[in-house]
Amino acid sequence: MGSKLGRFWRIIAWLAPMYKVRVAAHKKCGVRIGRGVFMGAQVMIDSEYPEYVKIEDGVAIGPGAMIMAHGGASVLHRSMGLFHEPPQEIVIERGAWIAAGAIILPGVTVGRGSIVGAGAVVSRDVPPLTMVVGNPARAVQKIKRKGDQS
Repeated sequence: MGSKLGRFWRIIAWLAPMYKVRVAAHKKCGVRIGRGVFMGAQVMIDSEYPEYVKIEDGVAIGPGAMIMAHGGASVLHRSMGLFHEPPQEIVIERGAWIAAGAIILPGVTVGRGSIVGAGAVVSRDVPPLTMVVGNPARAVQKIKRKGDQS
């Protein structure tokens, strides 16, 4: 997608008042998004490598969350050969909930039905049905269905 058209869709995704418009705009940018996804206001998804981001069905992403498929070093650091890693795929599996202000870093898979707490910085995979919080994010609880004894 051309840079001007891509920039247009990113602005729409950032500012749109309705979540379905935000989701559609991110799809236009190249993000792979499933059905029934909720996306809060001002969600930032990697603008250079949106095709590296996959969001499965039924995911909820809170306002201000960031999903980054690459690390952006400064021009100086790149010229020195420092801090430049290729983009890595991010997968947010079915039914996960990414709370407000959370940051998902390159190469992370957020497991099915997991919860990423508000403001968490996720640098490692999150197992299915697990709640993670903090910076760096750490598991604090397994998620069980209401009434499960195990």
